[in-house]
Amino acid sequence: MKNLFNLKTIGCAMLLSFSFCTTLHAQTQKNVILFIGDGMAVAQWQTGMIANKAPLNINKMKTIGLMTTNAANKFAGDGPSNGTALATGVQSLGGFIALDKDSMPLKSIIDYADEAGIASGVIAASTLAEGSIAPFVAHAKNRMQTDKITAAYLEHSHLDVFISGGQKIFVERKDNRDIMGELQKKGYQVVTSIDSIRNIKSGKLAGFTAYESNPGINEGRGNMLPDAVQTALNILSSNAKKGLFLVVQDTYIDKDSHFEKGDLVGMETIDFDKAIGNALDYADRNKNTVVIVVGGPEASGMSLPDANPKEGSVNAKWTEHGMIHTGVMVPIFAYGVDAQQFQGIQDNTDIFFKIKKILLGK
Repeated sequence: MKNLFNLKTIGCAMLLSFSFCTTLHAQTQKNVILFIGDGMAVAQWQTGMIANKAPLNINKMKTIGLMTTNAANKFAGDGPSNGTALATGVQSLGGFIALDKDSMPLKSIIDYADEAGIASGVIAASTLAEGSIAPFVAHAKNRMQTDKITAAYLEHSHLDVFISGGQKIFVERKDNRDIMGELQKKGYQVVTSIDSIRNIKSGKLAGFTAYESNPGINEGRGNMLPDAVQTALNILSSNAKKGLFLVVQDTYIDKDSHFEKGDLVGMETIDFDKAIGNALDYADRNKNTVVIVVGGPEASGMSLPDANPKEGSVNAKWTEHGMIHTGVMVPIFAYGVDAQQFQGIQDNTDIFFKIKKILLGK
């Protein structure tokens, strides 16, 4: 009888221990939402704040740091080199997409997330072949290798959701592959309008919001980016069993800064901020979530010698003209669990390792 009692006691202790460990594991699962604003440094953010004539959602993010954006071969990096650093933790050559200096493929944070059973998603305001978003999924020597880049989204069929414009580069291919059909065979719901995308709540989604690149916010893009973020978070939350990772990229602020269009920089920054607002709301409801917002290599040396905050207008100037980046550090904002890890000055490669540790614990 005594031995039976001891066995029962040990059994109960093991059961309680298992239950505690399972509960603890569930509590430590974390979500990471990363926003990349191409070309964005302080002047671009301040232009959006002035244009909005009211605080932005970014104002809620009280943890702030600075980040370098250099490439391995040049002080002023570019979208692909910065995206590669953020996605893989390796500083590579300008133009390279998730390749090291010897052209060898690099493992991305989405690869690590897949191995750990973490739900993952990708959103781009323009197309999925943009330099700073492609390194999270693809490997290529330049962003013009669109057949190779888009095929990678099929090969990474563990992705739960990806949403962007640019259906054309998936359809009109030199290799004549039926990528859309192959995506459907892999279990993706292939949807070609933002109205239809909004209705998807679970499963796997390949969402295209335009056949060509999405238009600018002044040309009718509407709420594509904020709505895409909300839809992706709904899907990832439904699919997630071990946390989630979502990366969101906006290239239009970079483009308009290169074209020296201060008013459009303001409009695009406000739209980007709306998408961030949806992520912050999610983090408020899900306390195991961190939202991180970083810039890309600063676009064309934008400065603000004068502005009229009451009218929401800026008198912007640029020190560089054309598609040129500068090497100044860019701000990084963080909100939620483990946000303090992103304080201070850090390299863009550091962001990968910090995100990896939050998601995987190592």
